[in-house]
Amino acid sequence: MFKSKRALIIGASILIMILAVIVAWQFAERSNPVQSPLIDLPDPDGDAGPELLSVHAKAGRDEAEPDQATAQSITIPTYDKLELALDFKAVYENPYDPEQIDVRAVFLAPSGKQWRVNGFYNGAAWRLRFAPNESGKWRYKAAVTDKTGSTVSEEALFFAEQGDNKGWIRVSDNNKRFFEYDDGSSFYGVGVAYPWGITEDNLTKIADNGGNLVTYWNGNYDNAGMGGGKEQLESFPSGIGSYDMLKGFRMDELVDWFEARNLHMNFVIWPHDSLADKIENWPATWRRGAYSALGAAEDFYSNAEMWKYQEKLYRYIIARWGYSSSIGIWNLITEINGTDGWAFGREDEANAWVKKVHDYFKANDPYGHPTMGSMAGGGEDFWDHGYKTLDIADRENYYDLNFGAYAEDIQTRWKQYEKPVMTGETGNVTDAEIHHNSMWSSLANGAASGPIWWALESYNDEMYKQMNVFASFVRKIDFAELRQPITMQTPKVVKQLEHEALLEDGADAADWAMPDWPEANKDSTGALFKPEGVDGSIRTSMLFAAGSFSQGFLQQAGGRSDWQGYDELLVDVYAEYKGPEPLKARPVLMPDGNWTEGDTASDAVLRNGEWTTLRVPLKDAPAGYWREGKQITAEQLDKIAGWGVKVYANSTDKAAEAAVIKLSNPRLSAVEPPTVEMNDSEGWAMVGEKTSYGWLVSENGAIGGKTADMAGFGESEAAVTWFDPWTGEEAGTAVVKPVDGVLKLTAPASERADMAFIIAP
Repeated sequence: MFKSKRALIIGASILIMILAVIVAWQFAERSNPVQSPLIDLPDPDGDAGPELLSVHAKAGRDEAEPDQATAQSITIPTYDKLELALDFKAVYENPYDPEQIDVRAVFLAPSGKQWRVNGFYNGAAWRLRFAPNESGKWRYKAAVTDKTGSTVSEEALFFAEQGDNKGWIRVSDNNKRFFEYDDGSSFYGVGVAYPWGITEDNLTKIADNGGNLVTYWNGNYDNAGMGGGKEQLESFPSGIGSYDMLKGFRMDELVDWFEARNLHMNFVIWPHDSLADKIENWPATWRRGAYSALGAAEDFYSNAEMWKYQEKLYRYIIARWGYSSSIGIWNLITEINGTDGWAFGREDEANAWVKKVHDYFKANDPYGHPTMGSMAGGGEDFWDHGYKTLDIADRENYYDLNFGAYAEDIQTRWKQYEKPVMTGETGNVTDAEIHHNSMWSSLANGAASGPIWWALESYNDEMYKQMNVFASFVRKIDFAELRQPITMQTPKVVKQLEHEALLEDGADAADWAMPDWPEANKDSTGALFKPEGVDGSIRTSMLFAAGSFSQGFLQQAGGRSDWQGYDELLVDVYAEYKGPEPLKARPVLMPDGNWTEGDTASDAVLRNGEWTTLRVPLKDAPAGYWREGKQITAEQLDKIAGWGVKVYANSTDKAAEAAVIKLSNPRLSAVEPPTVEMNDSEGWAMVGEKTSYGWLVSENGAIGGKTADMAGFGESEAAVTWFDPWTGEEAGTAVVKPVDGVLKLTAPASERADMAFIIAP
């Protein structure tokens, strides 16, 4: 009896232990779902399908031959690359066509989330790339499908350990106006356009000076790198449905370079010239792309066959490079109005295409990179559909480089679109002050990135220095905090205008630009001529050798924008040119940022070796003076965003040599100059509950001692820390108590024209 009871007790104890193990196991299964053997990658046809010989894996930075992925062999940092090499026998003709041969995998995270990733052919072998965003044990299966069926690999695993990489950039969950990394920390863009010819040394210089966002084009101008880059990814030589592997390996190289420097690429998939063929005054490379074999450029946005190949191209781009945190943004299209489809009246088709491409990336990019796109940078180029549709409201600005124009434009988009606002292209001048002001005005008005300067060749050492100071400042700010932009109230002052006023920096080549669309602005190799300052004048070359009509254009940017009270613009023009007829000069003004060109009545004949004064009436211009019957009103004279001189000839000799063009002494003239009222300074701020920041700037003497009011600030006193935005050094501190909700700031003593600040409780 005793033995029976004892056996019963022992048996019950064992049963309890078994039940406890089962419960613990079930609890572990719920708390750690990755222990489940189920990965959603079925093999529906059993033994049919390709013969899968091997699936090998290697860590992203391991240059050795790949090893079989086992629990002992593969451990990588989070967000680092895991690359699978697949060897199989399958039936297909085109390795780039997923309808013929489909390679894919499912990765199961420690949290239980499944990631579906596609593989790709790199011209020699099959690869699949993935980056884990969780630490712990990951498991995966790969699959290959051809017309004979599907084959699924055995399950394999690897480990991820927490690394220093913060992950992919995305629109912030906490503040939809700004960006964050995948780990939740803030990202603020500081960058430059470097669309081709990228070198490691220049990337290092950008990174060392605080840059983190760099624009690169899938275009036809990159002759650097591993022998490739000069073609689009899907090029005419590669053929439709196939890809240029020299371009592919160039992108691999760039992604590795970017990752090594913690840089992020704004990858332009469709530069405007790739979709341009017959549009006038725009570069056109449509015939160098594979889609030209299917039809006309203007049909690209609506052609069903072209879309079928586009989907495969986008799938390939995501598969090969989407894993990388160095891919920052998918820039779907730059300057859409510079493409045939838009220019020839099919805007609705172009807009519908943008929505379709955006939707494709949102549905098929597992890493969630944001999308953007743009129109050209004229004052009239406001793209409401693009700003509504894409993840980022990106507007270019080549129409007005004054800091006030950046403020106005960013505020306009901020009010209309609850998403990150960017200036994705601007500049094209080497003026460090214009560059400096554009960054600080953008930040203070709520932009999610500093303006992206076009391009690196316009960057100089002083601009790098300012990039570094700006980057150091934005690192002090948590952009997850919700803030509202305000325009600060500043005192008014009265100023008497002079009879004649030289335009600011009129003889400084840093704020003169030569755009790339006029053919005379380029030499025989296609390189842009560069303006330079010589003996108080701006000197450049122009090549009028088209055999017919030819034009060049020299533009001044960033100077005085308020021309009210003046009667004339005068500028002296000089030409050395031997051609069948003299050159002519005509004015171009940009009131409100919109191109306004003189007509034949405005032309001045330029005689060889002589100076000629181009006189431009600002009031009461005679009928026919401006093209298309335009008139510049008195109200528009307070906002001249830029101006320039167009030089042209109606007939030219193809064998002509480059002409020498000089501009000197640009000035505004008034018979009876009035007295005008103006702001003593300008200021903007982003106001939050915890921390606010802003920028105060003066065009009327030094900023030191000037005041600005911030309304709606509450009643609690605030600690203000001032910064010299040229050096990054603290310039002073103060504790200020609002009066009736208005916080009055007084800039500390300084000879600078501007000052930045941070306000904390």
